[in-house]
Amino acid sequence: MTRVLGIHGVRNYKAADSTHRLGSARLRSDWLAALGATAAGLDLETAYYADLLRSEKQSAEPADEELALVEQWARVWGVDPSGAQGRATGWLRWICGQVAERTEQKPAVVEKSVKLFFPEVARYFATGRAPVRERVKASMLRHRPDVVVAHSLGSVVAYEALHHLAGELDVQLLLTLGSPLALPNAVFHRLDPGPLEGRGARPPGVLQWVDIADVGDFVAVPKGELARVFEGVEGRPEISIAPLWPHSVLDYLKHPAVAEAITAVNR
Repeated sequence: MTRVLGIHGVRNYKAADSTHRLGSARLRSDWLAALGATAAGLDLETAYYADLLRSEKQSAEPADEELALVEQWARVWGVDPSGAQGRATGWLRWICGQVAERTEQKPAVVEKSVKLFFPEVARYFATGRAPVRERVKASMLRHRPDVVVAHSLGSVVAYEALHHLAGELDVQLLLTLGSPLALPNAVFHRLDPGPLEGRGARPPGVLQWVDIADVGDFVAVPKGELARVFEGVEGRPEISIAPLWPHSVLDYLKHPAVAEAITAVNR
């Protein structure tokens, strides 16, 4: 059987996940259901770290570090963040509205993407990187996957963990879904290891790296940039998983392009 390790993205914490093993089991069940027939012949496990990035704060107002990331994200879309006064909910809504106009998407969809994604990204880079990466590394060493499937922020964790396990694993396929790895300043320039001369590298021990991103995914930006700024990445352009919410891991897992990439290893 082909061993597959799934690494989730943001907003995966549930109160019922009293241990990370319970969280992993829940996600594994969800991923298997989404993969459907593709799951045949796979030994799938999931690495769960959502509990390490959950916030204890009660305020709905975004923190300064989150707004700083949003500002860098906005510039990718050609939006000048100084176009609105202040840096709070109204400013954030204005930014999302500007991006929505440029992409012909509903402002509520853009705002939802931003509010789901950036808080956990900020916590990962501020305090969560070491514990999250160590837990994922432990999952990798325990399961020794042939294929690593990493979604959203999980692709950042997978990239860093695989680099830090150089010489300890042989992975046939790294499959990234809706990845923000190429997002300048907010993510790309904060990676460990960082880019050299403006380029990232395929992790040692990874034979093939395939990146899949929905054309409307607001997290996987700049569009098509990941395959240009990282060595050895095969991009899958013009993919559409779900027009109303183009960042869901379950919709990604249901897409034929994902099935094709995994089954090519599982032959």
